[in-house]
Amino acid sequence: PGTGAALWRQLGRVCCQLCPDTKPTIQDADLQRKRLVLVGMRAAGKSTLGRVAAARLGVQFVDLDEVLEQEVFGCKINAFVDKHGWAKFREAEARLLENVVVRGLFISDPRSGCVVATGGGVIETPSALRVLEAHMPVIWIDRHIDDIIRCLEGVGSYRPGLGKPAREIYAKRRPLYEQCSDFVFTMRCGDDNWPFLEKRFADLAAWADRSAAGCRGLEAANPVCVPIVAASLQAALDDVAEAAIEGAGLVELRVDKLTGGVEAVLEALPKLLRKTHSLGLPAVVTFRPTWEDPNAGYIGDETPRLQALRRAAELGAAFIDVERSAVQRWAGIGGLPKGSKARLIISSHNFTEVLDLNSLRALVAEMRGSDAKIAGAGPESVVKIAQMAQSSADAARMLTVLREQAGQPTVALAMGEAGVFTRILAPHFGATFSFGCLSGRASAPGQPDAIEMLEVYRLGAMSGHTKVFALLGDPVAGSGLPKVLNAGFAADAWNAVFVGMLVRGCPVEDFLEALPSGLIAGAAVLASHSAAALKAAAEHDAPSARRARADVLLPKPGGGYVARGLEDGMVGEVAEASAYYEFFKGSPVPSIVRHAMMQAAATQGRA
Repeated sequence: PGTGAALWRQLGRVCCQLCPDTKPTIQDADLQRKRLVLVGMRAAGKSTLGRVAAARLGVQFVDLDEVLEQEVFGCKINAFVDKHGWAKFREAEARLLENVVVRGLFISDPRSGCVVATGGGVIETPSALRVLEAHMPVIWIDRHIDDIIRCLEGVGSYRPGLGKPAREIYAKRRPLYEQCSDFVFTMRCGDDNWPFLEKRFADLAAWADRSAAGCRGLEAANPVCVPIVAASLQAALDDVAEAAIEGAGLVELRVDKLTGGVEAVLEALPKLLRKTHSLGLPAVVTFRPTWEDPNAGYIGDETPRLQALRRAAELGAAFIDVERSAVQRWAGIGGLPKGSKARLIISSHNFTEVLDLNSLRALVAEMRGSDAKIAGAGPESVVKIAQMAQSSADAARMLTVLREQAGQPTVALAMGEAGVFTRILAPHFGATFSFGCLSGRASAPGQPDAIEMLEVYRLGAMSGHTKVFALLGDPVAGSGLPKVLNAGFAADAWNAVFVGMLVRGCPVEDFLEALPSGLIAGAAVLASHSAAALKAAAEHDAPSARRARADVLLPKPGGGYVARGLEDGMVGEVAEASAYYEFFKGSPVPSIVRHAMMQAAATQGRA
């Protein structure tokens, strides 16, 4: 092979031979998004993990280094570099990247997609970096540098030397990998469980492929909003990617949690919003001051804070959260920028109590009326109320607010352990979204894990037609019954949900009275409240009377509840869940449902 023009002529000839029906023109964005590109240091595992991802997706795997050696150079890379130098190699590598990713060359069927593994230094060529920045999806495989060094020591000479210490090269390339990637697959030092790593990576690749195909824009795929509360930009970017993998419908960027103040926020916003856009995740941007939330991260002047929120709207945020007490100042700096598609959220927080129902109604009316008018918000603006529940009856009032605001964009939830069920049931009443956190990273008291909301409670499929069944007791958090029974509902394709409802700080009857009428289609009662539930029931059957406890409450026509008792000898959550299912459904448990329950119980070590 020659150099310069001769090299490009050979590359062109090979392209025509391999793809005779494909013209070397730029293909449309939908086809380009079917090409999952992997970047990372040499020895990071791009070829190994890339083949696994391709097998998972059922597409071709393309290793750019192999194509260069076999189809372009006709020799090994080290031999080409020895003869022509690194500069010519980088030119050829960048041209090949563009031809594969943008033009679909060297792909057996450009319409079916592929996984592309790049060389470790491809990002050092400006033209190649521009291709990667414009492309989506790109996954950076970030293997720990100590493991890379150990691997390189045993590689041999089939690749040319790096020229400088690997640690120094990694430090130089790291910001470029960050700049061009949409997802990061991080491998900790000493990670050598490759079967586990391959499964994790295949899951990430599948999600990246779905995200690229979806391009959901500003429409959330489901109502679960995951708060991103990391203190550093890189950790926040990693958490956004994790939220996408877990299935979040949207994310809340709590930029007040970032260290460095307004300057750091302004620097981080473009990168954070680029990340959310590339993943198809609408973003709520919140810059919360401590005067609104004592756990918030911002202490400072209001004007720079609000101007940062305006900048977020300019950068494509889907929602901008402005506190009710700040709407006057927000209007004073111009409100939402002209031409912005962002929707305003007017929010109010009370970390002491839940107001009485009439006061809540008045608050919502003021926020949707005079406050929205001052802020210049249109009818699509969202009213958000979050208040701390001191009792379960307090929390229940928030669901009544949601029911009364049906058809109008609203988020209303009760914070604290007593209010968890309000977050899970919010979509039942048409809430704009609800909050669920990444494991251990809640932004407010009482946030359940997002993955639990989606996989156990199926919030993505919940609607006003979903039948609601409750688990009443104190505590309810440790019970495996919701997971087991909801698995049965899913297997039966029954539009129903079983939700733990903590009953604390009030009698059972007061809690049931505070819930929106007709909400509960049936309830299982734990031992902690079974005697009280029996007293609260209007009728009871023989087993409940004999045991002096209500194991099940079923709504009675005309109002009130009928107490039912389980038979003696129930052992294990599958047996209990089966009994509850029969009470709720009014029919025997199908074998497919029982099997699903047994599988769910086995995953949590309960049978």
